[in-house]
Amino acid sequence: MRIKLGRLTATVTAVAALTVGATSLTTGNAFAAGPGGVEACPSGNVCLYFNSPQYGWGAWEDWSPGQSLSLTDFTFAHWGNGSGYGQTVYDRAASIVNNTGHTVIVESDLGHDDYVVAGYAGSLDSGTYNNDSLLYC
Repeated sequence: MRIKLGRLTATVTAVAALTVGATSLTTGNAFAAGPGGVEACPSGNVCLYFNSPQYGWGAWEDWSPGQSLSLTDFTFAHWGNGSGYGQTVYDRAASIVNNTGHTVIVESDLGHDDYVVAGYAGSLDSGTYNNDSLLYC
């Protein structure tokens, strides 16, 4: 069976299809998730992430070793999956990747210390998970 469309209907259908296709092309890459977790954290650095691995690696920030940092001074400046991008790291980091060659310490504002061994990638300890204030790397 062959269906005949009127000239106006065919034109409207074609314009709608082209508009949807163009919109998909324009917005498709804008929200694409970048690399997350270990592959996003530069070698030799420690990275804190907005979200935890079970929910996808959120936005992140990284630091090189030899620093003692107040996390109130930093934002999640790398996209990851986009969640948390631009927010302050203080009390919002849930995951860590330690790509340094030594143990780093995350301290909560409640005085709990989380010692993170070299090579670890995953959630922060329950005492520092979304309750972090200082980083000693």
